[in-house]
Amino acid sequence: MGIDRTTDTDSVLDQWRLAPFHLGSFIGPYTGASFPVFFPLLQSVFGVDRAALSTIVPAYLATFGLCQFFSGTISDLTSRRSTILAGFGGFGFAALVCALAPNLPVFLLGCVLLGIANAFTTPILLATLGDTLPTQRLPRTVTIFSAANQAGHLLGPLVAGFLVAWSWRLFFVSATFLSWIVGLWLLVWFARFGHAVPHRPHYASMRAALRDLVQALDRATARVVALAFLANAAIMGTAYLLGQALRDLWQLDYALIGLIVALYGVGAILFAPVTGVLLERLGTQRSAAIGLTSVATTIVLMAAAPNPPSFALAYLGLGLAAMLTWTAFSILAVEAAPTHRGTTSAYFLGARFLIQGLAPALYTPVYGTLGPRAMFALSSVLALAALLPLRFLRPSLAPPSATTAVHSDHSASCANRCNS
Repeated sequence: MGIDRTTDTDSVLDQWRLAPFHLGSFIGPYTGASFPVFFPLLQSVFGVDRAALSTIVPAYLATFGLCQFFSGTISDLTSRRSTILAGFGGFGFAALVCALAPNLPVFLLGCVLLGIANAFTTPILLATLGDTLPTQRLPRTVTIFSAANQAGHLLGPLVAGFLVAWSWRLFFVSATFLSWIVGLWLLVWFARFGHAVPHRPHYASMRAALRDLVQALDRATARVVALAFLANAAIMGTAYLLGQALRDLWQLDYALIGLIVALYGVGAILFAPVTGVLLERLGTQRSAAIGLTSVATTIVLMAAAPNPPSFALAYLGLGLAAMLTWTAFSILAVEAAPTHRGTTSAYFLGARFLIQGLAPALYTPVYGTLGPRAMFALSSVLALAALLPLRFLRPSLAPPSATTAVHSDHSASCANRCNS
C-alpha cells in the first residue's frame, strides 16, 4: 500500500511533532552554560588554580568543535537516525562521568566525552530539519530550533545556581536524564515519521562518496565557517570567565551570577518571535549583518558598564542580538551545500565551538594582563571583523529555486522508494 506523502509531510511540518528536535538542541547549551557558574567553585573542589581549571573549556568545546568536522560527514554517508541516537546516548553517559568525577582528570575526561557526543547531536538535528522541510518553512522552524538552543543558556545557569546549594553534581545528573529522555523521544519520532527524511544516497565506494562530498563543499561553506569562527569568538568566547569577571568587578555571589548569566538566554527567547518575521522580511543576509552590528554594540556596553544592573541589561541585549545572528547563520549553513547538509551544518557548528574551546588561549592572558573590560572590548572587535566574510557570502550561495529543487528531488526520490 502506498503512503500519502502530502499528509505525512504536513504532519512533520507541525512544530509540536518537531518538539524532540527543538528539545535536543537545548541540551548542549544547557550543560555548557553551567560552567561559568561552577568555575569559581570547582577551583576549590578540585584544589586547582584558574589556569588548570581553564582546561575544561577546550576539553569540552574544542573537542566538540573538532569532532563536528567528521560527525556531519558520517551522518551524510550513513544514517541521520543512527548518528543522532548514538549522540544522545553518549552525551548522557558523559554527563554521568562528570557527575561522579572525584578529581579534575576524571572531570576532564567527562568533558571530552561530552564534546564528542554533542558533535553527533545538534548539527545532525539541524541537517535533518533541512532535509525534511521545504525552504520556505526553514526561517520560522530554525528560529524555534535556535530559540530552544538559546533557552539552554537561560535554564542551564539558573538550574546550576539553584542546585549548587545542594551539590554541583546534581546538575550533571539532570543533564544525563534529559539526554536519554530526548534520545528515546527521537527513537519514537523516527519510527513514526522517519520515512519523511530522504534516504542517504548509496555510493559504489567510499572513494566515490568522499569525491562527491568534496565537490559539494565550495567557497560558500568556507565563508560560513569563517562567520561562525569569528562571531562565536566574540559572542561566547569570554563566557567561561563571565562569573569570574562579575566577582572581580563587583564581588557578586553565585546565585546572582547565575541570574545574570541566564539573561543571555532570556534575551534570545524574548526575541525569537520577532526573529522569524525579520528573516522573512529583510532576508537572511541583511538580518545577519544587523545581528552582528548589534552584537558588537552590546559587548561595548558590557565593557563600559559602571554597575551590575547596566552589565545585566547589556548582556540581555547580547542575547537578543545573538538570536538574530545565529538563526540567520544557521540558515546560511543549511543552504550552503544542500546535497550535504550534515557536513556543512557540522562544519559551521564545529568552527563555532572550536573557537569557543580555544578562547582561553586568547582571553585568559588578556584578562590577566588588562582586566575584564579589555577582554570584552576585544570581543567587540572580533564581531565587527565577521562582517567581512558575510559581505562576500552572497555570490556563492545557491539561489532559492535551486535549493528548493534539490529538496524536491530528495522528497520525490523518498516518495518513490516509500511507494515502491
